[in-house]
Amino acid sequence: MVEDVLIDTDIGDDIDDAFALAFALHSPEVNVKAITTVFGNVDVRTRLALKLLKVFGREDIPVATGVGKPFFERTYRRDRYLGDEVPRQAVVLVEDESLPKPYPKHAVDLIISTVMDSRKEVTIIPVGALTNIATCIIKEPKLVEKTKLVIMGGAVSNWFRPSLSRAEHNIRCDPEAARIVFESGIPITMVGLDVTMKCVLSEEQVDRIREGGLATTTLLSHMTEAWGGGRLTLHDPLAVAVSFDPTLTKTQPRLVNVVTTGKARGFTLAVEDDTPNAQVCIEVDSDRFISLFMKRILKNPN
Repeated sequence: MVEDVLIDTDIGDDIDDAFALAFALHSPEVNVKAITTVFGNVDVRTRLALKLLKVFGREDIPVATGVGKPFFERTYRRDRYLGDEVPRQAVVLVEDESLPKPYPKHAVDLIISTVMDSRKEVTIIPVGALTNIATCIIKEPKLVEKTKLVIMGGAVSNWFRPSLSRAEHNIRCDPEAARIVFESGIPITMVGLDVTMKCVLSEEQVDRIREGGLATTTLLSHMTEAWGGGRLTLHDPLAVAVSFDPTLTKTQPRLVNVVTTGKARGFTLAVEDDTPNAQVCIEVDSDRFISLFMKRILKNPN
């Protein structure tokens, strides 16, 4: 059965957002109903999403601009993420380029209407800060009864990092929003760093994408070059994959608490409890996932 999904993204910073959208568009198991943007320079993020959809021949999918700031302005690297700084991947945007028009209403309204008006369940896949999702829950509390979330964010253990100096990016962008979401009662699968950090493309695989010879792979390669990061870790694409194939990961029910004060602000404390609020991914079949990812990314959309 094809899953209806809505992807909420902060495309433009780390490259995995663009690859997550590309992976979803090439996956017959999902029907992307809408895309919404969140956090920072959301107008540019929306244009990036529209550019990607144009190249992939999916201009039919609505893209709406969401909330640019966290609930409270106490956040890390505030000068970069809360101002008008243009994400590095915006270099792929050509001045005066003809792009599809963004959805005329706010992302929060698009999310609510997409979920509440659908006869089928729509799975929301947030791969950025949870500000849009928390705002939706506040505006339409019945949303928690009509949808489920597959969230890329948080972590359970610390095996992948030698120090506890930094929380996972998406949660720490807006810890208050994350806390609202995790405490709302909405069904959640948390795809955190415990599993995503095990899904890394090799240099040979990155080269295969760069040499793919398709308009889609060319765009992704240009965005990757603009990103200029190190290892290409498939954080967000794994969340998309789990939305339609949960057998890729092993999960455990956990009570996830989001820390909103002190030095641990933004950390997720996922403990075993009689009242869990999320299914937390703890293991992943990374080889099977990466093989599937590469096959889909190198697929000719025409």
